[in-house]
Amino acid sequence: MNEIYDNDKRFSGLQNFYTKYKTILLISVISFVLAFVISLSMNLISKNNNEKAALVFSEWSDFVSQDDEVNAQNSFNELVNSYKQTGYTKIALLEVATGQAADGDIDNALINFSLLIDLTDGYNGNKIYNKLARVSSARILVSKEKFDEALAILEKYSSSSTNAFIHELTGDILVKKEQDSLAREQYLKAENSYSDETSKSIVAMKLTDLK
Repeated sequence: MNEIYDNDKRFSGLQNFYTKYKTILLISVISFVLAFVISLSMNLISKNNNEKAALVFSEWSDFVSQDDEVNAQNSFNELVNSYKQTGYTKIALLEVATGQAADGDIDNALINFSLLIDLTDGYNGNKIYNKLARVSSARILVSKEKFDEALAILEKYSSSSTNAFIHELTGDILVKKEQDSLAREQYLKAENSYSDETSKSIVAMKLTDLK
């Protein structure tokens, strides 16, 4: 008898709990279901976009190898406009921007490197591509004597003590701005961060050349 009473009491307690928190429970369940559906949909969209981007990237690569500039540009534009979040677009951007810089088309190279920086920035970005794009952009800006802009674009990594090459490049830019004391700080960070003796020796010579 007591067991039946205890069960009724527990059931009554659950009923009261549900009645009291019914709205919150329903919202929580609906929110969970919506989050699951959205996550599943996003994954399917991402997979679909990657598959389509892979085809466009393959076409672009073929056109480039065939020196078909018109169709290569069309495929490149499609990657950038329709599939910019995919890895295929980031690879294409790096290759195109690097080629433009090598050919002296530095304005368009800077545009594409800047886009690559935007696409690879942030917590879920690609640090390797981001660094490459920033370093390349900084070099172009230095060639245009826009030293402050070059320093600003390197600042994200120059604040860390582990990016030897970026410290060296930052030091080079500061020398051009005739800020030798700041350049010395960057060169010393580079010298301490480099692991190979050749790079250390080059930085050491730059330190010696400072006033």
